[in-house]
Amino acid sequence: MKMTFIKTAIALAFATISSFSLPVVAQALAETQPSQSPVSPMQSLPSADQDALEAEIAAVSVPESMDPGTELMEQVDDWLNGAGAGLAAKSERGEVFLGQGFGVVKANPDSRDWADHRIMAYKEALMGAQGQFIEWEGIRARAETVSRFFDARGDRSQMPTFEPEELRNTNKLAELLDKAMALAGGMLDEQLRELGIDPEEFKAAPAEKRARLFENSISENIAINARASLTGLVPVKTFEAHDADGNHAIAVVVVSSDKMRQFVYDMKNSRGDMAPNPERASPVPLRDQFAADKQALIKEFGIRKMFDENGYPVLISFGQAGTGYSGSDFSQKMDARKGAFLYAQADAYANFAYMLNSTGTADLETVRSSRKTTDGIATLEQDNVVQSEETRMELVKTINNEIAARGSISDLPGTRQLMRWTAKHPQYGNEINGVVYIWHPLSEQNARAMRDFKPTRTTQSAQLPQNRSSGQAGTSQSRDLMSADDF
Repeated sequence: MKMTFIKTAIALAFATISSFSLPVVAQALAETQPSQSPVSPMQSLPSADQDALEAEIAAVSVPESMDPGTELMEQVDDWLNGAGAGLAAKSERGEVFLGQGFGVVKANPDSRDWADHRIMAYKEALMGAQGQFIEWEGIRARAETVSRFFDARGDRSQMPTFEPEELRNTNKLAELLDKAMALAGGMLDEQLRELGIDPEEFKAAPAEKRARLFENSISENIAINARASLTGLVPVKTFEAHDADGNHAIAVVVVSSDKMRQFVYDMKNSRGDMAPNPERASPVPLRDQFAADKQALIKEFGIRKMFDENGYPVLISFGQAGTGYSGSDFSQKMDARKGAFLYAQADAYANFAYMLNSTGTADLETVRSSRKTTDGIATLEQDNVVQSEETRMELVKTINNEIAARGSISDLPGTRQLMRWTAKHPQYGNEINGVVYIWHPLSEQNARAMRDFKPTRTTQSAQLPQNRSSGQAGTSQSRDLMSADDF
């Protein structure tokens, strides 16, 4: 009852503030209006034409609002009908799985951590798409619906009441509360006043008891569980949209196929022995391709299968993180960048684990209940008990959705940093630091060879006699015994 009283008091306080503020604002607006204004050409028009023209001008003047969520869906649809039409057709034929996920950037661009919130929005979108794939491979579902009708309004004995012993206990409890409030030294009274609540009225709030007299309800519980391997699931495209207020959303399209899973299996068991495909060779070295446009790297997340300039299949993993520091202290800025690059590196390595060996689970539980109820209420006011009834109509809904992905890989030689980059976000200037990591079959072969290398003893040439110092100043340097071709 005291909580109800508090909510009512707060509502009344806001209502009082509103009733006071609106006249003041209206008066202020009236005072800012000029006392006389020149006659505009529109005022010389007939009344009907003037009204129509004013309505047309008002309609044109209202800025068109853009919903980033719906804009993203349109972008995805346009891509599936354009550049992604081939994948969409394969998905329709059941040859591949194609899923979509959406995420919202939870911070405003003015936040120093906005860049990292943006990255987590991508991960949220990716998890949504992964959840679709997990459920696509197979679900377990349980559902239960319960209808209940209960009516005890005709039995007055069901009304709650206070027994004599309860009345005595209630009085003792009131005494204890009075002592506790007295010991608090008025702190509680001060906090209540800050909320606009009279402490005396709060203390006088009566105790009450409730009992259900009537219920007509229907409720449904649904639970869905799924588990699947995420190995070979690749994010192939990301989309981003934002409105004029800086609200951002991200969409991800993922694809999985037997062909990609076969590639992952062959790659993990090949020990780097994979043949090139000259027809798929990139016309430009991959490093040059990425370094040419660092702004484009801001939009790249996840991992891709690509081909290098010689036609070798490679895995390219992208990682990025926000600097999170906008001050002028150079040392702090460099420390923040160092941390950002480490986060980006961890992201890049994690992408390999998710693609090469990962599992996912998806759990969804929903509860919906529509009910009409009547409660009997017994309120203790001083020494009297007042009985009343309260009827409510309500719809109760709860939802719990959890998607989890776990990846691990124990031995992956040949991964290295292809490049690192720093760029400003084009809209807001937030600094983002990123890395591009690559797995290459030849790099794996070299890494394994170096790891397994065992040196052999070689014959040392005879030591030449040392010349004594000539007593003159000079310089010396080692010979150029190695060239870049050695590495």
